[in-house]
Amino acid sequence: MTQHDMIQTEPVEISVARQGVFDRQRRLWGYELFCVGNTEDTPSGIPSEQNVPIRVASSAGVGLQRMINREKRVLVSLSEKNILDDQAYALPPAITTIFVGEQTFMKPGVAARVEQLKSDGFPVAVPTFTGSPGCVDLYRMADIIGITVKDRPRFELEPAIAAVLEHGATPMACLVPDTERFEICQELGFDLFKGGFSKVAEIVPMRKVASNQVVRFNLLKALESGERDIQALAEQIQSDASISFRMLTYLNSASFGLTHKVKSIPHAISMLGWHKIRNWLRVVLLSDINDGDENSELLLAAAQRAKFLELVARRYSFWGFEPESMHLLGLFSLLDAMIGIPMKEIASFLPLDSGLKAGLCGDPDSEYLPLINLVRDLEEARWAEAEVAVSRLNLDNAGTKAAFQEAVDWAGELTSMMEEK
Repeated sequence: MTQHDMIQTEPVEISVARQGVFDRQRRLWGYELFCVGNTEDTPSGIPSEQNVPIRVASSAGVGLQRMINREKRVLVSLSEKNILDDQAYALPPAITTIFVGEQTFMKPGVAARVEQLKSDGFPVAVPTFTGSPGCVDLYRMADIIGITVKDRPRFELEPAIAAVLEHGATPMACLVPDTERFEICQELGFDLFKGGFSKVAEIVPMRKVASNQVVRFNLLKALESGERDIQALAEQIQSDASISFRMLTYLNSASFGLTHKVKSIPHAISMLGWHKIRNWLRVVLLSDINDGDENSELLLAAAQRAKFLELVARRYSFWGFEPESMHLLGLFSLLDAMIGIPMKEIASFLPLDSGLKAGLCGDPDSEYLPLINLVRDLEEARWAEAEVAVSRLNLDNAGTKAAFQEAVDWAGELTSMMEEK
């Protein structure tokens, strides 16, 4: 696996990121896939990508076959060009739902092509419902219709969902910010949900940190002790058969591109180096702490946050933040959502200073909170809010987007290998 120490700010290839879509029981239903990266015609760093389906189909990080095996669906937004050029056929209709925006649908020739895609087995979704009379045919074809729920009162949502149900479509709540709004949307009759609520902790009363999780936290503390004792680290890894087996399996896989097979844990550490081994082990330990397979999206998001915050700290040194500390901040930022225990209780187990713990606990005065909010906007594809935050933080759009893209690629490669264990 390639790990870069610095951010590339020149135009780079487009990467594919994903956002979880959940059902009424907060179980993972599927993914919305979107492209990220810098292009010459979009200095903001938000790609105006004309080949989204092809990018998605060819992206190893997306893992379409894994999604098929796990019976998860993907939602992919199509542009006018994507539709007229029949690019959707690069994706398997068995798992792919195509997003068709209302403005796109009203372009010449698009409606007929969408009708054909529908007849060829592609379910159709509308990302944002307005009730426009010019889109009645689109609503008629739609299997899923999205309604933006953030900052909208209940009395506005009730007629909107009634209209969606009249068209016979499944209503999807978009930009659901928290658990309270999720529960309101449940009551209103929404069946699918996406937004920040999925990263907000559902605290389970009386739940305590389990003994096996404590063991993993203790290993994390040893890993972050500040001493690069390779022999001591190797001994700790070797004492855990599960971690040892995964390390040797992963490092001998083609993804790492090593010229020689790794024969032992000390050999692995010496070949890859302390920094790479530590980043890998951090995610493995977090995966073991993670409570259940349905939280795989949280692990992916945590890994993305870790790499993004590390890269921002390296690129924008004027912040004065330590890159390694920022990596840990991102990695641990979703632990409360993963295991259903308040962050303040979890923080006592973490190898962090008081300032970083305050940031994790959402202290409004924390100097880290603005960067955590920025990465939330990016991972939920809230591009307008992200651009405002970038300006406020005195960053630049291209560099920020490049950092996010690299984080998407890094986390995708790492967690996809872990999913295959």
